[in-house]
Amino acid sequence: MAIAPYIIAISGKGGVGKTTFTALMVKSIIADYHKKVLVIDADPAANLALLLGIQAPISIGQIIDQTKKEVEKKSDFYDGSALLEYRLWEDALLEDPRFHFLMMGHTAGRGCYCQINEVLTYILENIKSYYDLILLDMDAGLEHLSRNTKRILDLMLILTDPSFMGFQTVQRIIELSQELQIPIRKFQLIGNMFSDFKSKDALKSLSEQLDIELLGIIPLDTILAQINLQGTSLLDIELNFPAYQEIKQIIWKILREI
Repeated sequence: MAIAPYIIAISGKGGVGKTTFTALMVKSIIADYHKKVLVIDADPAANLALLLGIQAPISIGQIIDQTKKEVEKKSDFYDGSALLEYRLWEDALLEDPRFHFLMMGHTAGRGCYCQINEVLTYILENIKSYYDLILLDMDAGLEHLSRNTKRILDLMLILTDPSFMGFQTVQRIIELSQELQIPIRKFQLIGNMFSDFKSKDALKSLSEQLDIELLGIIPLDTILAQINLQGTSLLDIELNFPAYQEIKQIIWKILREI
């Protein structure tokens, strides 16, 4: 029987460092663990490829748009779903030697992300044994939760910075997930960009209040901020600063349990 991959989603308020954290997760996993990893940029802003130092592939949204246009010109009996599935794996999947990568993007025009969400659900349901891990860098806030009522997530990592809005978003993510009965097996909390004891104590209190494990607190790191400002790939540089060391400890805690 095929073993399903372990699916981890990274969520939280906008600006808490989810994409940077995801890139550093990838760096740690490929450096320290023998895992087949699929990384999915599910944020319409689509900045993860830059931090990973790869050429962004065509997005799922673009493929949906292209396929729609072609199918509209065909007969009613034309199997557009087969064409879409072929292009997903042939054109959208970037196969780097270290990991595989998909970018969700967005479709043309205004409207909901229903089709993209359906395709993402299809991808997660049909990948059985090739990958050990799937990492999902989610878009900011709560909207992605309202679009996700089907796919099972093994773990949702909720990141927050030391702000009232960040803490509120953590609470709302958990509440909304429960209200919508989204199948998430476990929540874990991570603090990012924390610099003083008072804010760390407040985060620990939040963890106890919500009854979710506080997996780690990543310190504020000016060196990392400077690297991000330069647009340098986080995979191609030596990172020995405290923020990355804490992330390595967080990854170890996650992977030892799966």
